[in-house]
Amino acid sequence: MAKDKAMIFHPFLWILAVSGRHARILLPLGVVLALLLPSSDGFFKPAAPFILAVLAGAALVRLDIGAVLKAALKPQRLLRNFAISLGLLLVAPVLFFTLAKSFGLSHHLLPLITWYAVAPPVGTTIWMCVFLGFTAPIAMEIVLLTNLLAPFTGPFIGEYLLGAAVPVSSAMLCLRLGTILGGGLMLAVLTKKILGEARIEANRHQLDGVSTVAMLLFLLPVFDGIGAITMMMPWLAMACLGLACGLNFGSQILVFIGGHMIRRGGASAGLGTLPEGTRSVAVVAGNRNLGLYFAALPPDPVFALFVAAYQLPLYLTPMVAGWFGDRSRQR
Repeated sequence: MAKDKAMIFHPFLWILAVSGRHARILLPLGVVLALLLPSSDGFFKPAAPFILAVLAGAALVRLDIGAVLKAALKPQRLLRNFAISLGLLLVAPVLFFTLAKSFGLSHHLLPLITWYAVAPPVGTTIWMCVFLGFTAPIAMEIVLLTNLLAPFTGPFIGEYLLGAAVPVSSAMLCLRLGTILGGGLMLAVLTKKILGEARIEANRHQLDGVSTVAMLLFLLPVFDGIGAITMMMPWLAMACLGLACGLNFGSQILVFIGGHMIRRGGASAGLGTLPEGTRSVAVVAGNRNLGLYFAALPPDPVFALFVAAYQLPLYLTPMVAGWFGDRSRQR
C-alpha cells in the first residue's frame, strides 16, 4: 500500500495525472504551440510509428480486452460492429471520393480525402470515450475491428480510387500499418500483465496523462517544418484546415443526426433517448488515424500540411464532444 502511495505522489506520475485531468485544454493548446516550432529537418519523423504504437497501447490498456472481445462475438453485436466498420472503411471512402470529384475539388485535395476516409479510427478515441464518460466498449469494439481490417482494406481501396497516385505498394503499406497496430496491442497486453488490473485502475489519471503526453509528442514529427510551409502557402493551409474540420466534425454530426433520427423513430415505442453508443460512434467515425499514413507513406508536403491541420479538430474533440455530450445528457 505504501509503495502504491509513493507511486501516486512521485513527481513524474503527478505530472502525468495533471496532464490527464487537463487534457481538454492541453491538447488544443499543444497544436497552437507546435505551429511555432522551428524545423528539425525530419529529425522526429522516425519516432512517429513508435509514438503511434504507444498511443494505441495506452488506449487499449484501460479496458478489459478479453471481456470486450467475448461480448463483441455475440451474433447481433458482431453484425452491428461489422456493419459500422465496413461503412467506415469501404462505403465512406467511395462516397467521400465520389462527392469530392462531383463537386470539382482540386486534384491536390482528392488524395487527402481518400487517405482520411480509408484510415481506421484513431486508438485514442477509446481513451476519449473513457475520459468523457461515453460508452467505451462499443468504441473499443469498432476501433479493434477497423484496425484489424484497415491494413488490408485501406491500401487497396486507396489504390483503387487514386490509381497511380499511390506512392507505395499496397503490400508494403499493409505491413507498415500492421506493425504499428500490432505493436500497440502487444504493448497493452504486456502492460496489463506487469501492472495488473487493480494498479491500472488506481492510476487511471496517470494513464490519461500518458495518452495526453504521447499525443503532444506526436505533434513534433507532424508539425516539423509546417510553420514555414504555412507561411509560403497560406491559402493551401487554410484549405487543408477547412477540409480537416469539415471531414472530422461533419462525420461526427452525421452520426449524431442519424442517432436523433433513430430516436424520433423510436419515440412512438416510448424510447426517448439516443441509441446506446451514439456519442461514441460519432467520436470514432470522425477521428481517423491519419498518423498511420503519415508514418507509412513517403514524405509529401501537401499531405504533411493536411495531417498537421487535422490535429486541430482531433485535439479539440474532447472539448467539443464533451460539451455536446453534457448537453445531450441534460436533455
